[in-house]
Order: sequence, then structure tokens, then C-alpha cells
Amino acid sequence: MHPFLEEITADLARIRAELSEIVAGTPAAKFDHKPRNGGWTGTGIIQHLGTVEGMATKRLEGLFQQALADGIAAEKGTVHWLHSLDHFNVLDRSKKIVAPERAIPPADAQLGPAWASLQAVRERLLRAVATVDGRDLTTVSAPHPIFGALNGYQWILMVGRHEERHLSQLRETLSEA
Repeated sequence: MHPFLEEITADLARIRAELSEIVAGTPAAKFDHKPRNGGWTGTGIIQHLGTVEGMATKRLEGLFQQALADGIAAEKGTVHWLHSLDHFNVLDRSKKIVAPERAIPPADAQLGPAWASLQAVRERLLRAVATVDGRDLTTVSAPHPIFGALNGYQWILMVGRHEERHLSQLRETLSEA
């Protein structure tokens, strides 16, 4: 795998490993606790992560398919993208971001199916990423609803940053249960 994608997918794996530890090490009943602040349950957070990653993956699958059909060039750049989103302060939860209606988890979400769906969509994302390995993903871009235009590397990275942002929310929610 190209070093740019290798470092981004390693970061995705690091974040998912943290989430997996939480899911595996926490009694399932705690995931249904409704936090005092009125936020989502732990199960709702997992469901939201799967929904958003699914939307991002669908977008990337289409973008990558089109880029490949258009003959996307090989990667020749030297810029590493791992910290390219840092200026957005995605992990700063003091800045509330309201999820679009389609990403709000249903009240009846269940942990098992939500977790399985999140795992499956990650597999889809990684398959899509593999199709453009070694290609110049700076030439692939699409607007993010909050952060504006992101290139292909940044879109992949944003999936991880979004999940990492919600890790702290999940920890807080589960600590109340």
C-alpha cells in the first residue's frame, strides 16, 4: 500500500481498535443508558457512526470509480495527509455539530446490529480505498457538509476523525450508566 494510504488506514485501525475495546469491555446494557444531557445512548452513537461512515463510503466509492474511469494519475506527491484536518479541530467537542436528520440514530437501535453494520461498512471503505492505492487522491474531491472541499485522502481521514470525536462522547455516556 502507498505510504499515504498506509498511514491513514493505520490511523483508522487505531481508532477502531479503541472503539472495539470499549464495545467488548462494556456490558451491553450500559449502551442503552440515556445520558442526562439528553444526548444519544451508546448504541445510538454506534448506529450514528455506522450511518455516517456508510454515507462517506458510498460517496468515496462513486468518486473513486469515476476517477478510475477518468484515468486518475499515479501518486507522485510528497505531502503526507495525516494531519491535514487538524486545523478544523474536529476533536473539539466544545463546538457542537448538529447531525443531519438522516444521520440521527433511531430510538430503537440495537447494539448488535449497529456494531455489525459499522464493521461491515469499514470493510467496504477499505475495499474502496484499495481500488485507488497508489493513485493521486488530491485530484478527487467533494464538498463536506461542514468542512467544505476535501480531497480523497482527507475524506478517508475524516471517517476516522469523526469516529474519534465520538469516542469521547461514548466514554462519557457509558461512564454515567
